[in-house]
Amino acid sequence: MRREAGQRVTLRTVATALGLSVTTVSRALKEGPEVNRETIELVKRVAGELGYRPNLGGINLRTGKTHAIGIVLPFGREGEMNIVVASLIEGASRYMKARGYRTTIVPQLQADDPLATVRDIVEEGSVDGIVITHTTPQDDRVKYLLEVGMPFVTFGRTELLSVHPSIDLDHEEIGAEAARLLLDAGHHMPLLIAPSDQFTYSLQFVRGWRRAFSERHLHVPDDCIHFTAATPDNGRETAKRIAARNPEATAAFVASEEAALGFLAGLRDAGRQAGSDFALITYGGTALPDFFNPPLSTFYYSNHAIGERLAAFLHRAIAGEDCADLREIVRAAFVDHQSQILRR
Repeated sequence: MRREAGQRVTLRTVATALGLSVTTVSRALKEGPEVNRETIELVKRVAGELGYRPNLGGINLRTGKTHAIGIVLPFGREGEMNIVVASLIEGASRYMKARGYRTTIVPQLQADDPLATVRDIVEEGSVDGIVITHTTPQDDRVKYLLEVGMPFVTFGRTELLSVHPSIDLDHEEIGAEAARLLLDAGHHMPLLIAPSDQFTYSLQFVRGWRRAFSERHLHVPDDCIHFTAATPDNGRETAKRIAARNPEATAAFVASEEAALGFLAGLRDAGRQAGSDFALITYGGTALPDFFNPPLSTFYYSNHAIGERLAAFLHRAIAGEDCADLREIVRAAFVDHQSQILRR
């Protein structure tokens, strides 16, 4: 079986190739009970060989569905791609493609209003569901999506009373464990370098960090917690500023692998060296810290797996499942490169 280049394969194309009626082919592709299993398998095999694809335009008109989802991604810096989210996009797209859905990436630029970005997608009617990231405690986007009834899932939690689909990491426990590791390694007052405090997960890191100190009857001075955008440039500037203002500091938990990459460069700029006079732990969804110099201990989760889980939850939300069943906390794995311990 073959077709001419550029020729669109329709139900009639498949029917003609097999000597069957268009109705029989259509019912076979839908696995209708009136068609025997042998015919169904034959029709599916030949349709695949010919490159048949359903006419989504017609399906959309009949069902009112677009068979597309949107992933809203904030871009934290102009002119640079956030490479750590690429595998998340791949995981979500692969899952949805297998179920007949297209995935649209909706960039949210620095100057964009986050709520307006989401509202535009909903009002355009271009997707059946939305994935949003970087949630805030009282997230206006979540409030809006709940109000209009658009299926959605968030990577990250909110502090809203209304239940909504979400997948998140246990950031509070990660913050607490990072503090314990650095304190156990002999660092008297390690630093927390957290993402912007507008985001829920950053505040969770802080709560866990303070809890670990409180368990040991220790106080955390305000100048030992720093907030910065999760980019290499900001990580670099933060490291240089800390080296100048807090030269006695010997360790930090940099809660972003991209910021940690810049932090390493900033330490070198200031004449400090990770592993010999400064200890570091980081956090993220890729294996990048394995390749840093030196490699960094990290709290790791798979961005690809998170993307798949987000897509699975969104697919179920589109199908009308109860939001209460669509919430999950993922545990991070600690990858120990001993970078929390100084080797003098």
